[in-house]
Amino acid sequence: MKRKVVSILLMAVMLVGVMAAGSTSTSAQNFPSLGFTLYQGSVTVAGQPAEDGLEIKARVIGTSYESRVITTSGGRYNALQVGPVPDGDGNDVQFTLENQIVSSNMDTYFLPNCSVAACPTSRVFDLNFTTTPLEPTPEPSAPSRYSGFVSAGGTTPPDFTSFSVRIGSSYEVIGGTLSDGVFSIIVDPQDISLSGAPIEFFLAGVKSSQTVPYEPGGIIANVILTFDALPTPTPVSTLVPTATPVPEPTAKPLSTAMPQATRTPTPVATSTPAPTATPTPTAIPAPTANPAAPTPEPTSKPVLIEEVEGTRGDSDRGLGMCSANPGGPASAGQIGLLLAPVALALWVGVRRRSKANLFD
Repeated sequence: MKRKVVSILLMAVMLVGVMAAGSTSTSAQNFPSLGFTLYQGSVTVAGQPAEDGLEIKARVIGTSYESRVITTSGGRYNALQVGPVPDGDGNDVQFTLENQIVSSNMDTYFLPNCSVAACPTSRVFDLNFTTTPLEPTPEPSAPSRYSGFVSAGGTTPPDFTSFSVRIGSSYEVIGGTLSDGVFSIIVDPQDISLSGAPIEFFLAGVKSSQTVPYEPGGIIANVILTFDALPTPTPVSTLVPTATPVPEPTAKPLSTAMPQATRTPTPVATSTPAPTATPTPTAIPAPTANPAAPTPEPTSKPVLIEEVEGTRGDSDRGLGMCSANPGGPASAGQIGLLLAPVALALWVGVRRRSKANLFD
């Protein structure tokens, strides 16, 4: 009986030894190799130091190997692991920025010999990128609705208090509704990469101590938010503007009428009245002389100028009253001669009327 127990114990010890040996062999085979290179150096983009957070990775040309991604910081990159790549010895190492731009310089890959050199190896290699990478287009996300209750300093804030949310430094929305301590707001950053990022809530600029993860397309209710007491707004005095006296309009001086030039009346041509024509006396026909009454003959005959001239010296003796100076006033004799026929005609007319009256 004792021998049987001892044999069983010996078999168990041998089995444990075999298992331990197999485990040690397996661990030795799976131990990772240290035959890789750690790259570090400066990074310039379009001649300027690279911004923080740009992604850089490397790949060995002619193989399927790609390194893990690291980000820039302070214009440098550090601890970019390349290798081990057993079939890439002597191939070019290419570096890319934001998976868009290839560096203008490349390195040559060598598989480290850990039997003669310390592994892993370290290498300083500066990277130059000639252009700036494009901003990646974010994949849009569905909007989400958040609602719940708010309190500020243990009291319900006024409904008109400003309410906003932020996700990181890239998204902020102000608005929503706030009514009797109940809030409701739509969050829509249009970027699926922000999924799970914490949403920060602000009330009148005061940040809440609670955050909620962003869930694209979600409807999240009964969110309880607490804020410190809100600052008391400083009353702004309304200054009554001083009325600026309006200057009275200055009366414009009456324009002095320019004296008009006195118009000299155009002299009206005075028509000289035509001399009144002296009517020519109509000769009264001499009445028919009575055959019984002889027509008296003139007692004098016309005096010729020659006779007058010849007898100017004897005017006092031979001519008497009928003589007159040539061109002088008419004498009484001349007037009598002119009126004699008229008187004769009047006399004849009177006689005829008298006879007519007698027969009637």
